[in-house]
Amino acid sequence: MNISEGLDYVLSHFEEPIFPRTISTKMTRNRQVLIHSKKEALYHFKESNYVDCRISAFSQYEIQQEIPNLVFIDLDDKSALEGTLQFIGMKIKGMPSVLSTGNGYAILQPIQMNSWKSITCLGKTSEDLTKLFLQYSERYLSCGRCDTANHPSLKSCLIRIPESINSKNGNKVVIQMLWDEKRPNTHTLPFIKFVDDLVRQEQKIKHNSKIKTGKIQYIEELLKKKGKMKNQRKNACNLIILPYLINIKKLSIEIVTEIVYDYFKGHISKNDIQYHAMYIAKKGILPYNLIKMKINDPELYEIVRR
Repeated sequence: MNISEGLDYVLSHFEEPIFPRTISTKMTRNRQVLIHSKKEALYHFKESNYVDCRISAFSQYEIQQEIPNLVFIDLDDKSALEGTLQFIGMKIKGMPSVLSTGNGYAILQPIQMNSWKSITCLGKTSEDLTKLFLQYSERYLSCGRCDTANHPSLKSCLIRIPESINSKNGNKVVIQMLWDEKRPNTHTLPFIKFVDDLVRQEQKIKHNSKIKTGKIQYIEELLKKKGKMKNQRKNACNLIILPYLINIKKLSIEIVTEIVYDYFKGHISKNDIQYHAMYIAKKGILPYNLIKMKINDPELYEIVRR
């Protein structure tokens, strides 16, 4: 198999119209570039020496019409693959593609789905709902063992191309398991219950909010335990500590980088900390609250509570 055949395989998971959609490469510095054909995609992939070649899981048409017709699961825990595949088969009778990315697996499960445009539910807009569905289905179908730092949306979900090179480890992306070319129905998933629980919890937070500006007690307690975290360091850094120090405490990126690097005793590089700090500052991302964490990432929740 070559890169062109690898691209063909990924494209086979998509519904018409396939183009336009975005790609990214190491040459584009992972910035998304709009392309209108397979030929354009291959041009960019070759220009990047086939390093970090990705393509959007959703076309511009699907983004505009808000059609979340593919579930993407980023699985860093290799031991979780068999159980995840069994659960997907049991819950939705799916047999997805599995790509080995070197660090873990990317699971691609195309599904039956119509447009969600203009749909609202419990005060959530269609844009909110599609994003919640992609994140919920990834966590639910992987039994919470996916990379919880991954927050897929119609605009941000990118798939590595088989036969391209992952710059993080120098390995080629390879096809581990073939999709059975069937699009299962996901209506049996308890997504509405999830949204209902989430809205109730959000309302409870607003009603009971007693947090003083500039201080969140559970994070203050967490910051006292420097160097003690063994697991979930990346998620704690990117979802809790960096947003807190930057957007709540209003510290500079330079100061935050030094604080966080020291907090994790060098287990996270300064470059990674600074990169995510700049992104969090730009987007105004706020820290994970405990109630959402308990629902979406129970493992991180238990670590933080301990």
